[in-house]
Amino acid sequence: MTTPAAPNPAIPTPEAIRQIVAEVMRRISPISVAPIISGANSAPAASLPAPRSTLTIVEKVVTLHMLERLPVGTRSIALVDKAVLTPSARDYARDAGIEITRRQSGATASAARLFVIAHADCPGDAAGHCASIARSVPGSQQLPASGLVDLIAAIAMHAARDGARAVLLTSRPSLAVILANRSTSLRAVTSRDVQSLATASAQCSANLLVANPQDYSLGNLQRVCLDFVKRDLGPLPLELTDLHKPCTCSGH
Repeated sequence: MTTPAAPNPAIPTPEAIRQIVAEVMRRISPISVAPIISGANSAPAASLPAPRSTLTIVEKVVTLHMLERLPVGTRSIALVDKAVLTPSARDYARDAGIEITRRQSGATASAARLFVIAHADCPGDAAGHCASIARSVPGSQQLPASGLVDLIAAIAMHAARDGARAVLLTSRPSLAVILANRSTSLRAVTSRDVQSLATASAQCSANLLVANPQDYSLGNLQRVCLDFVKRDLGPLPLELTDLHKPCTCSGH
C-alpha cells in the first residue's frame, strides 16, 4: 500500500493563493492613479480637456474666408508675426471660441509658405517655364495643366487653406484676374512689365500674379516670382478688408 506524499510547504496551496490575491486587491483598490501634469494644480484625468492641435496660418493677411475653411473642431490657430487679422475674421474667431496665438518669425513664415505655379491657355512652352520657375523658387508646387476656371479654383483653395501665394501664366491675363478676384481668398493683379507688376502687387497685397509669358523673358519671370515670395505683403488696404461682408442694400 502506497503512502500519500506529505505536502511541500514551499508550494502554496490553491487556498493560500486565493487569500494572497484577495489581500493584494484589497490593498490597491483605494488607490487612484493620476496623470503627471506640470504645474501646481493637477486635475484628475476625468476632468482634463481633450488635447487640441494648433493650426498655423502662414499668410500675412488672415481673412474671414480663411477661418471659415478651417477643419471642423479647430479651436486654436497660430499666426505669423505681424500678421493682419481682418475685423470680420477677428469677430468670427471670438464667436467660434478659436484661440489665436503668434509663434513664427517672418523668416520662418517665408520659408514655410507654399508657392503655387500654374499655366492655362498658353502658346509655346508654358510647361517648361513653370518647371523652371519651380526649380528657382523654394517651396514650389506646380499644378497639373487644366482649364482656366479649374486652375483658379485650385489656387483659391490653396490660398484659403495654406496661405499660399501663386503665379498663373496665361495668354488671357485680364480674364484670369477677373475670375480670380471673384474669390474672397485671392487678390490677383497683372501687368506687362516687371516693375508695374511689382507695384500693382504691393498696392493691394496681392497673393496671385497673373502674367502672359509672351510679355516676359524666363529670367524676368523667375526674378519676379522670387521677389514675390520673399516680399512681405504688408497690411491689407482698408478698402479691401470688408469686401466679403454680405450686401445689405434692398436690391439683394
